[in-house]
Amino acid sequence: MQSANDTTSKNKTSAKKNIITIVIAVLAIAALVGAWFLYTHPNVFASSENKDAASVFSSLDSVLLSRKITSIPYMPTDIENVVYTADAAGNITYYEFNGTDYVELAPTGTMDLTVPLSGQQIPVKIPYVERDGVLSGYGVFSTENTDSNVYIYSFVMFKVQNLPAAYAQTGSCLLLMHTDKTQAYALDPVWEQAFILNRSNGSVTDFLNDRAQKVSADGGIRRDYYMITEGGLKETTSAVPFFSSRERTPDANGVTQVDLYMKTGRNGRDDTMIAENVGDRYVKLFGNGAFAYIRKTDSGFSTVKYENGKESIITTFYAGYGTSYIRNGDYILSKEDGRIFTTYDTSTIETKGYKMNPMLFAVSPDGKYVVMAGTVANALDYRIYVYNTETQKYAVFNETNYAAHNNLRFINDTTVAYYVVNVDGYENVVLDLSKVK
Repeated sequence: MQSANDTTSKNKTSAKKNIITIVIAVLAIAALVGAWFLYTHPNVFASSENKDAASVFSSLDSVLLSRKITSIPYMPTDIENVVYTADAAGNITYYEFNGTDYVELAPTGTMDLTVPLSGQQIPVKIPYVERDGVLSGYGVFSTENTDSNVYIYSFVMFKVQNLPAAYAQTGSCLLLMHTDKTQAYALDPVWEQAFILNRSNGSVTDFLNDRAQKVSADGGIRRDYYMITEGGLKETTSAVPFFSSRERTPDANGVTQVDLYMKTGRNGRDDTMIAENVGDRYVKLFGNGAFAYIRKTDSGFSTVKYENGKESIITTFYAGYGTSYIRNGDYILSKEDGRIFTTYDTSTIETKGYKMNPMLFAVSPDGKYVVMAGTVANALDYRIYVYNTETQKYAVFNETNYAAHNNLRFINDTTVAYYVVNVDGYENVVLDLSKVK
């Protein structure tokens, strides 16, 4: 028979169990409510930095449009969404990106040319695409796959495009050439020769080549006598900036200084030196003969504007160009803090959530998106960083391919492309950044 004390003790124990059960149930319900609240309000308890994040450390698949392995990387043309591939045998193939994939595109026509250079007759076939008044075509000469009697040059890359407006001639276009095989997949190659090409008969006349330039040790004309980039070919006046090392000899380290010149006459021989020892073969045209360029200084570099024969400093930087600061197009990125400067004025982009060592970066044509590719902790910690300048939100995506990324560029305002070299070939990647709101 139980005593009164035993009954009281059991009742107390039972009550404690009931209270614990109720507390556990309440905590479980609270946890579920809390999880739901945090799911629907993800930034409430986030740090100020994470509040700016649209998504952090997400899979790249969430913004992936296309990932395609090819034996040769896709290279951009002057026509939107149209790319090409070029091999050493001189085969050029065009493709158009349709939003999800690259589809082969038949060329508009083909130019069969024999181009005179350094006493050599260089044969080349240049298939081209012409659309809405824009001409873009490429060709490759290589002694690896030809029996022509060309002895000085083993490789020549060709491009045809529209002439600058001030030099436009009915039935003619601009023919560009360079002989540097390492630039075969460069986004903005340096062209060594420029001619006006008569499309009806294939004859060429000088644009920059005055045929009086110095001869190199191999018997070819000096390759750094005229150096011109795409940026210098958009001028609407007859003033076209280009680069040359014609007055320079290599220093103790084998480096040759580069000077900036300006072509001022239609015959290609009226050259005016603008600046000595520039920091890069880059110009940004303003029109009417004005442009910005980069000049080396004792403590770093400066962006400079040239107009009406006068120079003015835009921005001065006190660190190494190409190391602490890297350039893509008309933008310069500070690798230290993620700030992005324009080359042609004093405006900047202040990024957020920047924690990486970027190898490449790009800014969309409309200035809305910034994208960077690089590492964080080590070479295996590769990330793609995207910043929306309008909403000031950023996203960081894990990149599972750790190899070096190349040719980061925008196809349009919201679509970015690059390629990565791996054991299977060239992995061509296209991303949709419009999802970063």
